Amino acid sequence: MKTLILTGSPRKKGHTAQLTEYLAARLQGEVEILSLDHRTDITPCRDCRYCFTHSACCLEDPMQEIYQKLDGADRIVFAAPVYFYNIPGSMKAVLDRLQVYWAAVVRGDKPAMNKKGGMILVGGAPESPRQFAGAIQTFQYMLEDLGAVCAGTVTMGGSDKAGLSDRPDIQKALEELARKLNA
Repeated sequence: MKTLILTGSPRKKGHTAQLTEYLAARLQGEVEILSLDHRTDITPCRDCRYCFTHSACCLEDPMQEIYQKLDGADRIVFAAPVYFYNIPGSMKAVLDRLQVYWAAVVRGDKPAMNKKGGMILVGGAPESPRQFAGAIQTFQYMLEDLGAVCAGTVTMGGSDKAGLSDRPDIQKALEELARKLNA
């Protein structure tokens, strides 16, 4: 089993990284954590619609490597801090290039839902019911277009006041997500 964890945090040792590493340590098989932060080498989607008639993107850049990693993964996890109710811009720019997977659905090449997926979302503000809704919806659609059934979502609000070591409830939620992804 191969797991690809795509992270969008600019803080290499921040709360998102801590939760990601905690989950990764509990996953079976090969695990790769790929940071999407500061990927200025990836051209933004131009909505040229090439992928509407082709099973690829016309832009030749390092995104091609990410496509290969996504295609080769059995499990895909998105991990991101939430800024103003959604994912960081650098991660969103990369996700926009996943248009090729959505276009496949439009072309009638809907992927088999044979992968598992998950989400880790961290917010500094005190936890609230709507805090993660925008990011969850974005990642849910992405997982579906990638042929992944979401095994679970772990959210941690209030990270400005407490981290993973202070949150046994979040540790337990990450362990449960790992169990579901490993099943």
